[in-house]
Amino acid sequence: MPGTVVDREQNAKKIKDLLGTNPELVEEVNEFEREYQFRKKLVLARREAGLTQKELEELSGLDQRTISRIEVDEKISPSIKTLIKYLGAMGYELDIIRAK
Repeated sequence: MPGTVVDREQNAKKIKDLLGTNPELVEEVNEFEREYQFRKKLVLARREAGLTQKELEELSGLDQRTISRIEVDEKISPSIKTLIKYLGAMGYELDIIRAK
């Protein structure tokens, strides 16, 4: 089914293979992949908390449309304040860690 996690992961791999060794393009794809993985973790955290987007709306004060866009719309970049509300409603905190 188009738009599924599997499709996106397969497409990301195809794109990386096509880019070859162009460092600027490779970095752009890597950045997209990091953002995609972050959004995927947000959805997983919400589901593990046993919450629907509607239930998270009630807990966070964010509307369901905003929650949906945070989770799937790579064209938007949520503010830190919005991410704190999203995560805080599920008992998470936003933190900074050094990459390995």
